[in-house]
Amino acid sequence: MVNNIDVLVIMIPIALCILGILLLLEIRESLQSDSGAGNITSLQQALGDNDSDSELLENYVEEAARTVEEDDNNGEGSSTAVHVKKIGKKKGEKLKRKEQMRQYHEYMNHQRDLRRAQDEVLEEEFRRKKDEEAIRRADESERRRKVKEKKAKQEEKERVKREKAEEKEAKKKRSRFDKYSGRIADTVKRLKLCTMETLAKNSGFSQEEATNILKELCATSPEFRLSLWSGSTFMFVTEDDYANLSAYLENNGK
Repeated sequence: MVNNIDVLVIMIPIALCILGILLLLEIRESLQSDSGAGNITSLQQALGDNDSDSELLENYVEEAARTVEEDDNNGEGSSTAVHVKKIGKKKGEKLKRKEQMRQYHEYMNHQRDLRRAQDEVLEEEFRRKKDEEAIRRADESERRRKVKEKKAKQEEKERVKREKAEEKEAKKKRSRFDKYSGRIADTVKRLKLCTMETLAKNSGFSQEEATNILKELCATSPEFRLSLWSGSTFMFVTEDDYANLSAYLENNGK
């Protein structure tokens, strides 16, 4: 019984040690796998899709794989590190230039986008001003049309009013002529020779009205067709007057 207990006391620590070693190995493999994958992914992102860079990436991957394999075989160094070969000076400069070119192209693309946006803003502003100018011209044209139309209506209204006034005045004159032309005719026949002032005093009309009636008589009445005007002086002459004058001249001539 004592021997069995001694065996158990010896075997239990040994079993625990073996389990601990196996657990550590499993953890080490897991960490190595994660670290290697992370480094490879970083290199792929840094190098891009270029063919020469892809070849470099493959070398790095192979080197990383060999490093992991050597670590597994030799058990030396850190259990979680993957050693990657350093990039050469020329390769580093090439990658630096590539990054600079990428930044330059990105900057130029940004500038083009800015210019395109500015051009769109200017074009929109130009269209807006053009539309505003077209609206302003249309409004101005409409305003002028309305002013012209209003002026034409006003002129037409004034013309009609003037024609009505003239027609009314003509009717008034015609009525007074029909009514008082006989008085003017009798006065002129009686005076034979008179001025407009004398005619107005003898007929009872104003000088202007007496003159207008007398002019109308000369234009419409056959009796006054031989009458004579000399400024404001009027001489009523008939055919008998011309006959008497001819006879007088003949007698005096003999």
